[in-house]
Amino acid sequence: ANWKIWRDDAVEQIKRQLPPFYVPISEPCNVRLAYVAGDRRRRDFPAIVDAIWHVLERAAVVRDDALLWVSESSRRFDKYAPGVTITFL
Repeated sequence: ANWKIWRDDAVEQIKRQLPPFYVPISEPCNVRLAYVAGDRRRRDFPAIVDAIWHVLERAAVVRDDALLWVSESSRRFDKYAPGVTITFL
């Protein structure tokens, strides 16, 4: 239940940022992820990427999340500003 609430909220946040008449990515694309955790818990990077890719596909940013590939990533901690910056290269 928590996952679905998080996913639906994340999808809506992304959809609000897309320009009008956005065309989903339909070719292989490298991605840079700048991940900011809100706490210092240990994180499973593959699970984070899987969740983000799932949201991007559900928000119609990409036609198939298999087209995305992490080519660069970073992580840090900020209790007051957690999130992720996604850059398509």
